[in-house]
This record gives sequence, structure tokens and C-alpha cells, in this order.
Amino acid sequence: MKNQNRKGMSYRKLNSSAKLAVINSRMRRGDVGRVAKATGFSTSFTSEVLSAKKSNDTIVNKAYDMTRGRMRNSAKG
Repeated sequence: MKNQNRKGMSYRKLNSSAKLAVINSRMRRGDVGRVAKATGFSTSFTSEVLSAKKSNDTIVNKAYDMTRGRMRNSAKG
């Protein structure tokens, strides 16, 4: 079977809850403060967003970009 388009396989964008699952599996100490500083929001609000108590796409996207290349914490030995 050939691909439907010639550009290669297409991908679907992750919704915010899927991004939060990826982020929380790769978070490290100090990441909340780093994301808060980069986005201009307070650390308490950033923490609430990353624990899914509140929603903010800017914070979720910045945290996702920061943790994208990392290994999952459960995969570390």
C-alpha cells in the first residue's frame, strides 16, 4: 500500500491532555520555575496548569517544547 500523500506520513496534533501526560512523564526538578519565567506567569499558576487544575495553552506548549527531547523518568535506570 502506498501513502495517501507524497509528502510522507501525516501526523495528528496532540491535544492538551495528551501533552500534559508527556510533560509530566519527563518533568525534572526546577522545570516549573523555568516555564514560569519563560512565559511570564507565576510559578503557582504554572504548577496548577501542569497538574491539570487549570488550563493555559501557552504554558503547556512551552513545557512541551522544553521536555520534548528528554527520556521518560520511568525509563531512567
